[in-house]
Amino acid sequence: MAEEKDINKIARQVALNLDYIMAQVDFTYNRHQRCLACQEKFKHHIDGLPCISDTVHKQIVKSK
Repeated sequence: MAEEKDINKIARQVALNLDYIMAQVDFTYNRHQRCLACQEKFKHHIDGLPCISDTVHKQIVKSK
């Protein structure tokens, strides 16, 4: 069971890393995509890119 948790944790981190890389490549077209870690849209993140991990979330900035 512990091995499965480790695999799930690593797989989750790989998914977050891939999401971050794809957001960098497609920066102008993914503003309305939701972040896998915090569920906020990329356009609300301080730098417009998704969070890099589940434990460290980016600052959220919403304009009026």
